[in-house]
Amino acid sequence: MSLIINNKFTEKRNERIKLLGEDQAKEIEKRIFLQTVDISWKSHIQYLEQLRQVIGLRSYGQRDPLIEYKKEAFDLFENLLIKLKSDLITVLINLSIIRESTESIEKKEKPINLKKKMKRNEPCFCGSGKKYKHCHGSL
Repeated sequence: MSLIINNKFTEKRNERIKLLGEDQAKEIEKRIFLQTVDISWKSHIQYLEQLRQVIGLRSYGQRDPLIEYKKEAFDLFENLLIKLKSDLITVLINLSIIRESTESIEKKEKPINLKKKMKRNEPCFCGSGKKYKHCHGSL
């Protein structure tokens, strides 16, 4: 089963490299990986916080709360690593690249007027349709 997944992943990766080039494909993979790690790590921290709050009840069962916390935290971390691998592979296998034609991009672009100071609630100069504060003016 893992051989099938590995072959599918390699096939999809080669398609991305052929379509985007190696540098851009690796950049996309890196960004997806970092986003996946970030989301999973945040939920892992929340699980550890919940575990910390309830681990004291183990002392009523004549168990050392510190040892129980270490065991549970280690199990949670192993689950985090497994989840990271499966989520990353799932996203990268199901990722599809959609390229806009250069004609449609040229139509959307408006001339950039950087001489004028942009106000935060004005439409962004790039033509995205977003307010400046949510596009190029975001902090």
